[in-house]
Amino acid sequence: MERRRGFTLTEILVVIFMIALLAAVASPAFIRIMRDIGLSRLTMQLAEVYRRGYVESSERATFLVRFRKPSGSVQIETIRAALDTPTPTLISPRGCNTINWDDPLLERQTYRFASTDKKTFVDVGFLGSDNTNQEIADVCFARRTAFVRYNDGAFTPMVGAAKVSVKNLSNGRIRRVLVPSFGLPRVIQ
Repeated sequence: MERRRGFTLTEILVVIFMIALLAAVASPAFIRIMRDIGLSRLTMQLAEVYRRGYVESSERATFLVRFRKPSGSVQIETIRAALDTPTPTLISPRGCNTINWDDPLLERQTYRFASTDKKTFVDVGFLGSDNTNQEIADVCFARRTAFVRYNDGAFTPMVGAAKVSVKNLSNGRIRRVLVPSFGLPRVIQ
């Protein structure tokens, strides 16, 4: 007599229950990991925006990164003012204070981060070189040097370094982008 092999209904139900139990235990950890990956990705993208400004300032442009945080939503805009010289030069004939940054003919790109969106679990802030939170901060890169202004005042040479902080609101983890007065912006922990 031939014996049939297989699983009983009880064995199948026990395996399904164990898989469901493992999924329930692992899913919160998986969600946390995915949020931390998103936080790191956002921080790297912000660092790249400031790096782009630094690099382009050594070529034929003066570059502005405009940070605005009115009523909780963050907007970062990059504005590029090309130089009027026919060949690249390290000595820019136009300083940060002499350029009309509101000129609609300048090359612009805008990034928005809405903290009111339920899918967003981060808060982005700008810390000046004196470690105070700034709602409005412009960093202008000219000749590989950073200049800063707050609340639409005049540009002054940046002393030390500014930081753009990205905070995960669910677990409090913070990543920062260091924007030095001279040198490439980079991600710090």
